[in-house]
Amino acid sequence: MKVPDRILELVTARQVAFSKKAEWQLATGPFELDDLINAILHGTVTKKERDEKKQAKYKYTIIGPSLSGRLLYSCGKILSTPKRLYFVMTFHKAR
Repeated sequence: MKVPDRILELVTARQVAFSKKAEWQLATGPFELDDLINAILHGTVTKKERDEKKQAKYKYTIIGPSLSGRLLYSCGKILSTPKRLYFVMTFHKAR
């Protein structure tokens, strides 16, 4: 499934926030922010499910290529805080 246009718009505009886990993964892992951005922009939604925490309507699992071509798994949702953000809960090398 195609990544929703709203997610693409938010990520392109760098209106992205991260969970503590995702921040830790960025700080300590092999992937950088630009890898994650590329994976979301050029990825595919493999799962769309209701957000059980009810912070958003849905959460999306997206698998796409990092800048080096390695596939990256990410899970996030669109939040409507004072401004809209794409909130990345977690990401890692796709298995």
